[in-house]
Amino acid sequence: MNNVRKSIQKRLSILGRDFKSIHISDLYDTSDFKEKIIELDFLAFDYSKQRIDQKALDYLIQIPDLLNLKESLHLLLTGEVINRSEDRAVTHTIYRKRTSEDGFELIFSERKKIKSFLEQNKSGYSFKNLICLSIGGSRTGPELLSEFMSSDNQINIYFCSSYDLEELKEALRKCKQSETIVFASSKSFETSEILKNLEYVKDWFREKPDVNLEDHLYGISANASAMTDCGIKKAHQFLLLDSLGGRFSIWSSISLPSFVNADYLSYKDFLYGAHLADEHTNNTPWKSNIPVLMALLSIWNSNALDISTHGVFTYNFKLRSLTKYIAQLSMESNGKSINFDSDVSPFLTTPLIWGGYGIENQHSTFQWLMQGKTDTSCDFIGINNIKIDKNDSYEMLLSQVLAMTKGKQDESFPFKSVKGNNPCSILQIENLDLRSLGFLLALYEHKVFIEALILGIDPFDQWGVQLGKKFSLNAKSDKEFLKPYFSSSVLPKS
Repeated sequence: MNNVRKSIQKRLSILGRDFKSIHISDLYDTSDFKEKIIELDFLAFDYSKQRIDQKALDYLIQIPDLLNLKESLHLLLTGEVINRSEDRAVTHTIYRKRTSEDGFELIFSERKKIKSFLEQNKSGYSFKNLICLSIGGSRTGPELLSEFMSSDNQINIYFCSSYDLEELKEALRKCKQSETIVFASSKSFETSEILKNLEYVKDWFREKPDVNLEDHLYGISANASAMTDCGIKKAHQFLLLDSLGGRFSIWSSISLPSFVNADYLSYKDFLYGAHLADEHTNNTPWKSNIPVLMALLSIWNSNALDISTHGVFTYNFKLRSLTKYIAQLSMESNGKSINFDSDVSPFLTTPLIWGGYGIENQHSTFQWLMQGKTDTSCDFIGINNIKIDKNDSYEMLLSQVLAMTKGKQDESFPFKSVKGNNPCSILQIENLDLRSLGFLLALYEHKVFIEALILGIDPFDQWGVQLGKKFSLNAKSDKEFLKPYFSSSVLPKS
């Protein structure tokens, strides 16, 4: 199979040579835009502004079959052992299935506990503040969801994970112990940042002896005994499968804190949207399959056009943290160089993912996009609903796509020229709700998985993160660890 991938990489390199001197504006006259728009109930995917022609597209569409994508999708959607380097199952798609699956009873029993908590909470708010101690994938997803649903919050939600505790201290200044509950979220429940924040917040509660600490602490983890050791009673524990990766955990009880201002039906809608994305990915021919096309174009831009950065720009304030979420999902999954055979991958793997809320980026980083020397590929994500009387944000999105791709040359005054030629795709969301958000996030998950299959790497481990943690622990436990590498003037003061 590695020979197949080497052949693919070589072919991409050869095809890409023809496009080094082609400007996207040259393709505007030859492209049939409608043929490159995939329209679904939730959204449309427009890739008509990519730097590619039909010949190259025809080759790309063959790649999934060369690498047995259909079989790999089946293994993914049934929770099989496909995390090769750790010999683990991968189960995040099971979390969003509508009915119970044999062997995954924990997922559905925990779903009942989520329902019970949210319904009990909705019947009468017993608290006004929720502190969520979480980091990495346990934070980015819930924080995105919380911002998405923040229009009518009756309960204040604070996300905290900083090692210097400043986030937590600031949050606690706005809270009273009697009106506050804490969720500590960590799959291992050994994450140093979370444990440090948890100890501080427990001391804060102890300042009020009349408040029963145990009643205010909740935990979300795969490690029940560690939660118990930290003083979290069993009734307040929400369990995860050990096979659930952090950056894929948004579908589990990890997101429970985000829904305290909503209800269980909202949570189910979110899961259902993701489930529909699973069905689209599994059942749609490759040429009309959105995550397949997204993955193939990403591979094309990186390995045929030598573009090593990818911007994701959102044009709705509720989605302002989406880029951060996608960046972690993509770079923690595919930011690797070693393939399944323990060899260096012949491909340029995931590009650097950057971007953010497009309205703000237009006044800062877009200068680099407009007139810098480095090309980047881009996703533009916005709401295109005919029921919106005035959709200025979406019009602005389209104008920026035009600038990024077509550009504008001013020969008399070069300082006013915009180079263009950045390959862009547009994701148009029809109605921005939890169902469409779930659909969108699951599309990006599948894109990442399909990319990894082509690259020949494991998208479900994160050894680089683990090794970084090990270095930190060594430095913390052994004060002499850093001395051979740094001068005494920059070492931490005792």
